[in-house]
Amino acid sequence: MAKIFISHSSNDDHFVEQLSSDLAILGHKPWTDDKQILPGDSILSTIEKGLTESRYCIVVLSNKSMSSKWVETEWKERYWDSLNKQKIKIIPVLIEHCDIPSFLRGLKYADFTESYAVGFSHLSLALSSGMSRMPNILDIDIVHALEHTARTHHEDHIRLACAHTVWSFRPDRARPVLEDGTRDMRDINRVHAQMLLDEFY
Repeated sequence: MAKIFISHSSNDDHFVEQLSSDLAILGHKPWTDDKQILPGDSILSTIEKGLTESRYCIVVLSNKSMSSKWVETEWKERYWDSLNKQKIKIIPVLIEHCDIPSFLRGLKYADFTESYAVGFSHLSLALSSGMSRMPNILDIDIVHALEHTARTHHEDHIRLACAHTVWSFRPDRARPVLEDGTRDMRDINRVHAQMLLDEFY
């Protein structure tokens, strides 16, 4: 899966912790400054290295990040040009209705303002659209185990991860699993399954 640089205000740490955890469940590698910048590291060079190594860059937008001028100082003045040159795909993530900076208004954002589950599903589709499908390398016994676990495991995040894995590796077998997922007890699992069905089947 993809390495994803997540840029955010420290005021939005709680949201970003949840987002990073959910992206990791789907096999992505989130990069956040609080986890990657260690005492003694050069902040600017570590951030620039994280950006260079990433395929996607998520910019978390909220009233707090706008009022702190975090987006202006971190993006417009420092990283916007370098991101464009490196062709890293930038995905704004809106967690509160706020005044979006002019240099981000031309980009479609993932809208988390009404529902985390819906926003996360839209974000997952955006991340998946830029990636080629996985090769068909899974043994059929593993596929059967994933299908079973996606339907029956007691942990919500395990069901989500297994359903997504079946869709990634064996889209020809994923539709029944996703249809069952639309009846899952957890919002994020139901919405994720429905979004994939609507987009690909």
